[in-house]
Amino acid sequence: MNLLDKFDAVTVEADFRITPEDKAFCEAHQAAYDAAIQSFHELAFFWEDMENTQKELLGSKEDTYLSSRDGPEISQRRINAHLEWLHRAVISNIVYHFNSTYHVSVRDDYVANNLLPQMPDLRIYENKEAREAYHKKLREAKIRYEDVFDQMLLLLDGRSFTEQAFHELAEKCHKAAWNLYQNKANYERKKALISFNGYFCSLHHYSWQDEWTLEDKTQDILRGVAHYETGSFDVYPLGFSELLGYQRSPNNEHEFSTCKKVKGLKMFKNGRVDIRFTSETYAAEFATRYLGLVC
Repeated sequence: MNLLDKFDAVTVEADFRITPEDKAFCEAHQAAYDAAIQSFHELAFFWEDMENTQKELLGSKEDTYLSSRDGPEISQRRINAHLEWLHRAVISNIVYHFNSTYHVSVRDDYVANNLLPQMPDLRIYENKEAREAYHKKLREAKIRYEDVFDQMLLLLDGRSFTEQAFHELAEKCHKAAWNLYQNKANYERKKALISFNGYFCSLHHYSWQDEWTLEDKTQDILRGVAHYETGSFDVYPLGFSELLGYQRSPNNEHEFSTCKKVKGLKMFKNGRVDIRFTSETYAAEFATRYLGLVC
C-alpha cells in the first residue's frame, strides 16, 4: 500500500445523491441553457433566411443591408460559434458550482470531453466535409445537467464530494511534507510536536522590523490543521487567517488559544516550522491522517 492509498482508508459512507440546493441550481442553469440553445437555433434560421433574401435582391456579389458600421455584429459564423460555446459554458458553470461548494477540483474540460463530440485528428479535420460534419454535430449536441453530475462522480473515482475534498486536502498536505522523489518525510514528530525541516518559512529583514511568512506548502499543511481542528473546509480558527495568503507577520510565534487540538506554531530562521498540538494523541492522529506514515 503506497502513502496516498492510506488516505483513502479514512472515509465515510459515500452519498451520491444531489441535494435540493444543488438540484435547484442545476435546473435553473439547465432551463437557461435550453432557452438559449433554442433561441440561437431560431436566430440562425432567421438569419440565413435574411441573408438569402438580401442575395436574391442584390446579387451574391453585392453588400447587403444586414450590417453597418454601427450595426449589430451578427453573422452565421458568429451564431454557430456561440451555439458550440454554450455547451461548454453550462458544463463549466455546473462544475464550478460543485467545486466551490464542496471544495473539490474536478476539471470541467474533462467533463466536456466526455460529453461532447470529439474533434477528429488534424489530417481528417482539414477535410472540408469532415470539418463541417464535426461542427454540425457539435451544434446539435444537447447537455443535460444529470450527465454532467454523473461525469463528475466518475471523475471522483468512487468517492463522494466530501471524501474527495478530504482526499485532495490530505494529498496536498502529504506532498508538502514529503520529498516524493526520495520517498522521505520532511517532518518528524516528537510527542505533541511536529517539526517540518527544510524551506517551510521565510524571514524578511527590514530596517524597522523583521517579518515572517509561511511558504505555500506550509500553508497547505496549515489548512489541513484547520480542517482537523474544525472539521470544515472553509472555517479557520482564530489566528489562522493572518498566516494564510501573502500577509507577513512581525511575529514568528503564534498561539491558537481557541483551539482544542492544536496549540501553536513557531517559525525559525533556518526555515523550520514547528506545529505543537495539545496532546501527543492529536499530533499522531494528524500525522497519520493528513501527512502519511511509512510502514
